[in-house]
Amino acid sequence: MMSKIASRLRIYRAETKGISAVEFALIAPVMVLIYFACIELSLMMVLDRKVTSASAAMGDLVARAAIVDDDELRDIFAATRMILEPNPIEDARLRISSLYDDDGTVRVAWSDAQNLRRYDEDEVIDVPVNLLPEDGSVIYAEVEYDYESRLGYFITTKKTLRDEFYLRPRRVAHVARVRE
Repeated sequence: MMSKIASRLRIYRAETKGISAVEFALIAPVMVLIYFACIELSLMMVLDRKVTSASAAMGDLVARAAIVDDDELRDIFAATRMILEPNPIEDARLRISSLYDDDGTVRVAWSDAQNLRRYDEDEVIDVPVNLLPEDGSVIYAEVEYDYESRLGYFITTKKTLRDEFYLRPRRVAHVARVRE
């Protein structure tokens, strides 16, 4: 009886047909999951880069101006949203502000926003130390965008992608805001 079992075990050990198919069946689902997770992560990273580019571009466009009016700001917001395409651009949250130093306290000179609360005039804002030049100002650009997975399997909740830029005005000490 024992010799019969031992001979059967030797036959099973010597048999190699189908072992590759079994290995593939065990590894393939894991590899497919890793593949789709990489796709998901790369889509989110691309959108994060777009959010960074959008905030830099918005701040740069305002920092180049001496005076910003309603029409100009509307165009700047529209151009900033175009950077985020092909994602739904109406979901973007944008805010642009001019900040100035008031004896060591950073305050808002003016602020405009779309889909975000705009800062009140003279509201105190926390910024990195030694950011503002003496008797000068900075343009503070913020962009937020909620990433919602296209696949919906690996990242099941919304992830808020956010970036902000501080830029010094190029042509003047303070960018003026004209409201119509």
